[in-house]
Amino acid sequence: MSNPTISVIVPVYNAENYVSRCIESVQTQTYNNWQMILVDDGSKDKSLEICQKYADADDRISVIHQENAGPGIARNAGIAKASGNYVVFIDSDDYIEKDYFQLLSKHDEDVVFINVRDVDEDGRVLKEDFMAKNKNLSIETILRRQMTGKIDWGGVRKALKINILRDNNVKYTKHKIGEEALYSFQVLWYAKSVAFIDKPLYNYVQRGDSQSHLKVDDPWGGVALAMKDKVQEMDLYPKFANTINAFLLTASAVSANCLANNYPFSSYLTEVKRCGRRLSEVIDKKYPIDKNNMSGKARIVGWLLQHGFYLLIWVLAKLKSMRK
Repeated sequence: MSNPTISVIVPVYNAENYVSRCIESVQTQTYNNWQMILVDDGSKDKSLEICQKYADADDRISVIHQENAGPGIARNAGIAKASGNYVVFIDSDDYIEKDYFQLLSKHDEDVVFINVRDVDEDGRVLKEDFMAKNKNLSIETILRRQMTGKIDWGGVRKALKINILRDNNVKYTKHKIGEEALYSFQVLWYAKSVAFIDKPLYNYVQRGDSQSHLKVDDPWGGVALAMKDKVQEMDLYPKFANTINAFLLTASAVSANCLANNYPFSSYLTEVKRCGRRLSEVIDKKYPIDKNNMSGKARIVGWLLQHGFYLLIWVLAKLKSMRK
């Protein structure tokens, strides 16, 4: 594809202290054939005012305002307005490297993965996630590992051709946590080709008040059940039932860990037993659990949960929190 237009979609919610850096990291790209769609998701601060200021000064930038509905619904609004060949998602408190779009423009694959860096608010690198380490895996293996979270499913980790979304009516769900899982499954199922740019191009800012740090008891449970429903709707359940089981087990393991961190031991014990019973009810016992495509931690905590070793889950969670 020669000189593709890149549509950049940014959901914005109460990001007045961060969104300018995000916008300016797009404006300073070495590749200029892009449009930026800022979707204000009912912000209560000055985010909308800031976004509009940039749009008034740069005709490549436009602003959508909507009532608060969550990041997935905000991304859907941006997709509906996008006119580019590729879609790139950026969170409003994050920023990208200046050669991202230049490197992306050299590709013609349906999905292009990039490397991501976790950084603190001052830009110091905390961790690097090299998506390119998966470049020798098949699309289906990547898909299955993203289903379970063994490979991070985050939408910011990939650019994709917009026709993948429009031709197959792929949309984000209303889930405010884990909404990327179901979206990524559909994108990779319909993709015919993938590529990897082996360079850190996205800076994922770690803040204590970010959504990824919210204290919730069951962050993935609803998404895992929605994934099961979607796979059944697509007539793919027999093919992916074992990996759906793996996702349900992983979601329960994540929940057990959250419960250990959120409650005193007596309350934790009541809640984690309920979590174990719920897991037993949702696992499809007609199919095995695809443990090969689960992370090691999820396999261990999931096994402990299935066999009632609740105290050990508690101890492991506390040891991990002490090391932070």
